Amino acid sequence: MAYFVAMGTRGERLKRARQDAGFRYAADAARALGIPYPTYAGHENGSRKFEADEASVYARKFKVSVEWLLTGKAGNVLTNVTAPLATINVIGTIRAGLWQDVDVGDSGVYDTAPAAPNVPPEWQYAFRVEGTSLNKIANPGDILICLDAVKSRYDMQDGDLVVVERSRYSGQMVERTAKRIRRSAAGFELWPESTDPAFQTPIVIDGKENGDEVSVIAKVLWILRKP
Repeated sequence: MAYFVAMGTRGERLKRARQDAGFRYAADAARALGIPYPTYAGHENGSRKFEADEASVYARKFKVSVEWLLTGKAGNVLTNVTAPLATINVIGTIRAGLWQDVDVGDSGVYDTAPAAPNVPPEWQYAFRVEGTSLNKIANPGDILICLDAVKSRYDMQDGDLVVVERSRYSGQMVERTAKRIRRSAAGFELWPESTDPAFQTPIVIDGKENGDEVSVIAKVLWILRKP
């Protein structure tokens, strides 16, 4: 089964393309491209935005599509992956506002999906998107490939897309959604990637919200979309 890969930012997609093209370090890619390292590094880390003309150069070198580099949509059906990908389980759903009993709802294996390369597959699992709480970047039915925060010892970074779990009643009820990490004067906040008016309030990461326990359980590595 083919999937379109729609990773979050241009810089994240550029880094992925560079690594899959066999360039372990950004400096190596910059030398091969004949461009200054600070320029290329800024494009990867997001401090400098690259446009279509630069994306065209990168796309030719790394053998991906310009459209995928710029938008994350279309044209990249894992064609630059040269080795078979491991398979991971889709273990549940992502849907803001949906509280589920952990004993009867959202348990077991829903499906399987390809694991992200360069990360141990045993550190990964996946969720299926439902509803509109992530509709700026993901549609119902899309699959989030996730890096387990505990196993990987994930360190939160500004701009990361993460899976957030809220629990209540001593963990008997849970709600899972995906939010974008933003750094503020008060610390890290979790911001929605949605146009739905029902999902516009950010969550402050302080361990609790209205009595509910709040935790970041995973970082989203890929968003997979069936063609």
